[in-house]
Amino acid sequence: MTVHPRQPVIIGVSQISYAEPRLDAPFDAIDLMSEAVSAAVADTGGSGVAPAIDTLAVVAGLFSFRDPAALIATEIGAPNADTVLTTMGGNTPITFAGELSDRIARGEVDVAVMVSGENNATRRALKKQGRRIERRPELRHGPEELWGPTLEMGDEADTARGGEFPRNTYAVMDSAIRARRGESLDAARDRAAALWAGYAEVATGNPHAADQSGMTAIEIRNASPTNRMVSWPYTKAMCANNHVDQAGAVIIASREAADRLGVPTDQRVYVHDTLSTIDTDSILTRRSLDQVCALGLAARQITDRWGPLSEIEHLDFYGCFPSVVTLSCEVFGVSPDRQLTVTGGLGFAGAPLNFAAGQSLVGMVQVLRNDSSSRGVVQGNGGHASKHSFGLYSAQPPEKYRFATTTHDDSPTIDQALPDRSGPVVIDGATVEHDGGGPARAVLACRFDDGSRLWANSAEIAVMNAIETDETVGGTGLVRAGHFSF
Repeated sequence: MTVHPRQPVIIGVSQISYAEPRLDAPFDAIDLMSEAVSAAVADTGGSGVAPAIDTLAVVAGLFSFRDPAALIATEIGAPNADTVLTTMGGNTPITFAGELSDRIARGEVDVAVMVSGENNATRRALKKQGRRIERRPELRHGPEELWGPTLEMGDEADTARGGEFPRNTYAVMDSAIRARRGESLDAARDRAAALWAGYAEVATGNPHAADQSGMTAIEIRNASPTNRMVSWPYTKAMCANNHVDQAGAVIIASREAADRLGVPTDQRVYVHDTLSTIDTDSILTRRSLDQVCALGLAARQITDRWGPLSEIEHLDFYGCFPSVVTLSCEVFGVSPDRQLTVTGGLGFAGAPLNFAAGQSLVGMVQVLRNDSSSRGVVQGNGGHASKHSFGLYSAQPPEKYRFATTTHDDSPTIDQALPDRSGPVVIDGATVEHDGGGPARAVLACRFDDGSRLWANSAEIAVMNAIETDETVGGTGLVRAGHFSF
């Protein structure tokens, strides 16, 4: 097959990880990201790659550099690179990789780098010692381009009541899935733990994974001194982990640039298509908490464009919390018993904030290089299951490159109630936050008789015990200015 000169192709990838903080010679996020880009340049097998980089994009994280890409470009020798900093969102690496690919296909860019990384483990360890890394100086006040929409995670009332914390919203969604399926509380916990045990098993073969212990489903499910309960029924092992020293980089180029730089053909993985769908920012305004309409929209579009996802040889479903993987398996008709990740997911592989899908893309490229006739799909997920991105890749070129698409789901929504509203409600979903002393606060999504919802809380022992022992979803209660009681 003749490959179009402007066909986007991934020519280099890397992941950098440190299992323990290097406190004798601490590094900052720029050090990690520069190391990752240099490793990705070496991975291409080509020559003159770094000076040829014309776009260097950093996916936003917990670092506070104004133009991190400019600092990295100086470190790795890319003096002509335009600098980009994206906004936040777990979907961003896949969506932005599609954007860079489109720019390459249009002839606007020849060689682009997407990178992110964080030294969170080192920063935390230094803080305990009363130390910090001296901030390196910056000459620029901002990147040449700031890309992406602002990530909305909840208003002030949501924040006060815990409704903006992903560990709570995804646990609430899990309770609604359980109720819709008619599962017992124990069966739902078993389901989530078994799903996560599959991710833990994959992490044992990932040398960059933060947790390679291969936790069993029982170890994941049950709270222990090393696996505390966080937001019932989610233990620490079921939650995302960004307390790592990790970075990753992906280099995308046009086919003609790859040829010019001498990149071997067996290093190349082609970008076929990127598809994104967007749901409401708040789960409170969705018709039901046990579904994510934009995921269903993505499933319909993907099936039309790529065929059934169950027939794709390699998948990486975004593994931040079990509920979103459960829903992804449902809407795409994929068995939860098959391998669903190439890295181990956020709980076990760990990742810099917002870059788990980027690490998965790195892993997928390596898988596809070794299985050159196959296809792979990587999913990104942002916000409260609000933004969804899917990329299709293969070592075989597509017959024709598809430009990325983004679609907003237009399903009917419901109103969010005023935060101080009082009255009888139905429970649509619930979780219980735990601290070191045990159950601390219930977080409930409550629906009034007009269909509007709000977040409510309760510190009553009876309410928290009921959520953890009985099926309370679908039950009723009373809300008074944000406080729930039976």
